[in-house]
Amino acid sequence: MDALPDLILAAIGRHRFPADAPILLACSGGLDSQVLLHAVATKLPGSDIWAGHVHHGLQPDADTWLDFTEAAARALGVNFLSRRLPPLPARRNGGIEAWARRHRYRALADMAAAAGATLVVTAHHANDQLETHLLRRQRGAGALGLGAMRMVAPLPGAPQRLLLRPLLEVERRRIVDYACEHELDWIEDPSNRDLRYARNRVRREIEQSLLGDPQVVLRGLAEIGDLQQAADASRRQAAADLDTARLLLADIKSRQAQWPRAQSPQFQSPQCQPPPSLSRAALARLPASRAAEALRLWLQEIGARMPTRAKLVEIMRQLVEAESAHASLRHDGRWLLRYRDRIDVLETLPAVVAPTLFRWRGESLMTIAGQQFLFQRVGADEGIDSAWLAQAELLLDRGQGKDRIRLESGQPSRSWKNLLQEHGVPPWLRPALPVLRHRDLLLHAAPFGSNRDLTGAGEDLTGDRIVIDWLAPAPWARWL
Repeated sequence: MDALPDLILAAIGRHRFPADAPILLACSGGLDSQVLLHAVATKLPGSDIWAGHVHHGLQPDADTWLDFTEAAARALGVNFLSRRLPPLPARRNGGIEAWARRHRYRALADMAAAAGATLVVTAHHANDQLETHLLRRQRGAGALGLGAMRMVAPLPGAPQRLLLRPLLEVERRRIVDYACEHELDWIEDPSNRDLRYARNRVRREIEQSLLGDPQVVLRGLAEIGDLQQAADASRRQAAADLDTARLLLADIKSRQAQWPRAQSPQFQSPQCQPPPSLSRAALARLPASRAAEALRLWLQEIGARMPTRAKLVEIMRQLVEAESAHASLRHDGRWLLRYRDRIDVLETLPAVVAPTLFRWRGESLMTIAGQQFLFQRVGADEGIDSAWLAQAELLLDRGQGKDRIRLESGQPSRSWKNLLQEHGVPPWLRPALPVLRHRDLLLHAAPFGSNRDLTGAGEDLTGDRIVIDWLAPAPWARWL
C-alpha cells in the first residue's frame, strides 16, 4: 500500500512550481481526504503542507468536522487553514450542490493564496470520475463535459493556481485498503447517502454494478480516456473559435481618461476585471455545433457550471440566434447578457439609482447614494454659479427617456434616451446611471455631462463657476 504515497508524491512533483512551494490539500475529514493527508504527510515535511478545510455549514456536526480535521492535521505536523462558507441563501440559482461547489472553490483559492500555494490537491478518485461522467451524460453534456475531470486543471476562479487530482485513476477500494492498513479515522457525511441528490443515486448504481462486475470502474476510465482525447480536439477547435469571437474594446482607455478616478479609491477595484466580451456576429458565422462548444468553453473560463443540453440550447437561442436587440438570462448565479452584437457576463446587475435629495455645501467630491460626483471650479464662461448651486435643493435621480440635455453650446439639445442608444449603453446599465435635477431643471446626466443650458443659472449671483463630473465605477467603463 505504500505505493499510494509514492504515486501521489510523483504527481505533485511533476506539477509543483517552484519545487519547494507550499501545497494546499483539500481536507474535509472524510475517508478520501484523510488518506490523501496521511499519504502526503508521510513523504513531505509538514512545513511544506497546508491542510485546508471548508466549513459548509450545511450539517449539524459541521463544527465537529472542523475540529476533527484540524486535530488530524496537527497530529501529522501539518499546517491548517479553514474557511466558512456564507449562509445558504433562501433564493439561489441552482441546487445546494452547485452553490456549495462554487463557494468551495472560492474558499480553496482564498486559502491557497493565504498559504502561498500554487498547487491545490484534492482526493478525487476513479469512482468519483465515473460518477461525474455518468452525471454529465444524464444532463446532456457535450464532448468537453463527458471527458469529466482532468488530473490537472486551472483552479476554478483562480486560474493562476493549479488543481491536482493525483488519485483520479485509483479505485476507491485501494483507498479503503490504505485507510484500514494504517488504522486511519475519518468522518462519514450522512448527506453522501441521501438519494435526493443525483450524485448519490449514481454512486449507488456504480456500487451495485461493482458487485457483479469488478471491472466496471476500469472500463469506465478507459471510455473516459477516449472521450478526453476527443474532447481535447474539440477544445482546441473551441478555443480557436472563441478567440475569433472575443471583442477587443480599444477605446476603453480613452474613455477612462475622461474621469479622474485616481481621486476615487472606492471605484479602483483590481479584482473587478470582467472577462472579455464576445461578438454575436462571430459566433453566428460558425456552424451551430461549434458555436455551442465555444460558448461552453467561455462558460468554463468564467467559472460557471456546464449547462445541460436544454439550457445550452436556450443560451444559444437568446445570445446568438435571436433577432431582438438585447437579451438576458441567468445561468449558475450569473447574468448572461447581450446588447446588439455584444455578449457579456455579470454576477450581479448594477443597482438601480435610489432617488435622493441633497444639498451641495462646497465639497469638491461628494458621494450620494453610492454615486460619486466631482464639483470643479472653472472659468467664467462655463459651469453653474456656485452661490446658486449652494442654495438649490438637488435631487439624485434616474434618467427618463424624455429628459433633454444640451451638451455643447450652439448645438441642439438631445434626449437622454437617444444619447444612450447612440452611445451603445446597454439597457441593464441604464437604470444605474444617475442624473442630477433641481426641480424641473436637469443639471447633469451621466455619463454624458452637464447641461449647457444652465450656464446662466444664478447669473444675478457672483459665485465661482462649477462644472459637475460623474465618476463612473471602474467596472462600468467598458460599457460607457
